[in-house]
Amino acid sequence: MAQIRNSKMQDIKHKLNESKLFSINDFKLKFPNSGDILVEIIFRGSSKYLFRIEENTVYNPLTATSLAFSGQKKEKVLQTIQKPGNSKNYEVHDHKNIDTCIGEISDWLINLDEDLKYESVFDDINNISDIDEFEKKLDEHFPDETEKFSNIEKESLLEKLNELQKRIEKLEDNQEIEKHIEVIEKSKKELQTYPKKSWWLKFYNRVNNTNQGLILINQLKENFMKLVESFGG
Repeated sequence: MAQIRNSKMQDIKHKLNESKLFSINDFKLKFPNSGDILVEIIFRGSSKYLFRIEENTVYNPLTATSLAFSGQKKEKVLQTIQKPGNSKNYEVHDHKNIDTCIGEISDWLINLDEDLKYESVFDDINNISDIDEFEKKLDEHFPDETEKFSNIEKESLLEKLNELQKRIEKLEDNQEIEKHIEVIEKSKKELQTYPKKSWWLKFYNRVNNTNQGLILINQLKENFMKLVESFGG
């Protein structure tokens, strides 16, 4: 059993679900049942990006009067480890309680989105085995997690996405059409800035998460790996 309560785990999942930048399936969530680490959130597109909540012992100086007698005192605190942080690639912050730790997730997602866009070097899924298998395939084709699409590759993918969008726009009596078009539009914008592996992972998860991907999956799922292979190394 995980060390933190089920309600807090649900709060963490809610923070990821409410993000307009990412899907919960863009991340691996770990809730260890022992040790100092309480929560670990790892970005699937690049393992160097993570958010962790830990319980650690720190040393705080006492007042000047008692310092002469006792030196420093040990104190257990909750800490968030954030990669990337607000200013640095790696930041550690102390917190008074688990709720303030969870509150940091939103800012971390914003930092992550900015890093993926601007750095030049740098269990709500239906079938988790599918995304794990897809991630392995991405690792094979894109060993360099920072590699970005060439201009020719961007043009080719944009053409395919535009063709798909036109087919969807012609469909009738489907209330999910706007959501599917939104998925494509967001992916087209990120194509200009995201590394290849991160882009494919987010696109794949968006496809699966949009009304369980009913339209897009029918159009793309069987061809996903063929598309990836055509743009892989």
